[in-house]
Parts: sequence; C-alpha cells; structure tokens
Amino acid sequence: MKAIQKQSQPFCKNKCNRRSFILKSVYTSMGLTLSSSLLSSSLTSLSSNRQVKEDIYKRLDELVDKYLPIFGTCSQTSFIALNQAFSLKAENLVKALASFPGIAFRGETCGAVSGCLLGIALVYEEDSKNGEKQRLSGGPSVNFCERFESEYGSTRCRDVIKKITNKEYQVFKPEDYEILAKDGALKNCHIVIKKALHIAADIILERSNTILT
Repeated sequence: MKAIQKQSQPFCKNKCNRRSFILKSVYTSMGLTLSSSLLSSSLTSLSSNRQVKEDIYKRLDELVDKYLPIFGTCSQTSFIALNQAFSLKAENLVKALASFPGIAFRGETCGAVSGCLLGIALVYEEDSKNGEKQRLSGGPSVNFCERFESEYGSTRCRDVIKKITNKEYQVFKPEDYEILAKDGALKNCHIVIKKALHIAADIILERSNTILT
C-alpha cells in the first residue's frame, strides 16, 4: 500500500467505536490512512480479515527489527512493538520491562510472553467501577499462552531456547545469558518475538470486534 498524508481530523468522534479506533491506529502507525470504503470493509470482520492481519504482522516485524538491537530484550521489544502498532500510549511501561526476560534473567517466563501479556491486558481490561474487578484479560491471556506453548512447547525461557537451538542450556542466573549470547543461542530470539506478537495481534483484533465505545 502506498503511504499518503495523514488526516488532521481526530480518529474518534462520539459515534466512533473501538474497532474503528484500533484499525485506524494500526494504519496510521504504518504511515497510511484508510478510505471510508476500506474501513467499512475491514470492520465487517476485522479479526478474520487476512489482508489487515498481514499488514499488522508486517508492521510488528519491522518494529522488532528496529527495536531489538536497541533494547536487547524480548520483553521490551515485544511490548514497544504492540504499543506503537496499536497506539496503546503506554511508553512509560517500556523501561519497567527491562528485567522481565526470563523473569530477572533466570530462565523463567519468556520476555516475549510477558511483553505480549501486558499489551493484551491493556487492551482488554477496563477501569474498574465501584471496586468491581472483571478480569476481562483472563481468557485472552490463557489463549495467548496456549497458542505460544503449541508453537514452542512452553512459555519458559530456557525451554524455548532449547526448542529453537536443539540444545539444553543451564539458564538460572543473569550470567548464563552472557554464555547464551556468546554461543549464538539467542540469535533466533527475534523469530520467537515476532511469532508471539502475531499471536497477540490476533487476540487484540478479536477484542476490537466485541467492544464499542
């Protein structure tokens, strides 16, 4: 698609729904705008629109290639990609995810999982009213983990590394990651991050089909 000048008018007026906002946010993050006919067509079945998904996947992949060399962590890279692609406006959380790869670099939960779950929760959860807690992100989070596990056999960092390298490493402390890096065991982490983001994007788009503002 060819980039064109962004519209100056705000995304959402009073009658704009969540689906429209998310879709426009995604395309604006790619430097594109949507015609009324394309927007209407895409909103008809956003979560199953193959072309929309492919465009989002491509944008997420580009963001991984941009930010992984900068941050060097799967947690920060995965979240900043979702944050920018879906206009979550949560830049302040990126720094907080610095210690999440393997949960403090101990080989536990993969940082791509942590970053994606944070993004999913930001999309699904709503501000609690009168102290009520609905836990709207529970089911989608389980869905994400199940799909990630079906791909890599586990959500645990050391298990994912074993899956992508066919080699078992001792990963229990931060120093072990230095060994992994020297041995080239982390060179395929960008593939894991991209796969995790594609799964998260599918789940976020499902939300956009069910919520109206």
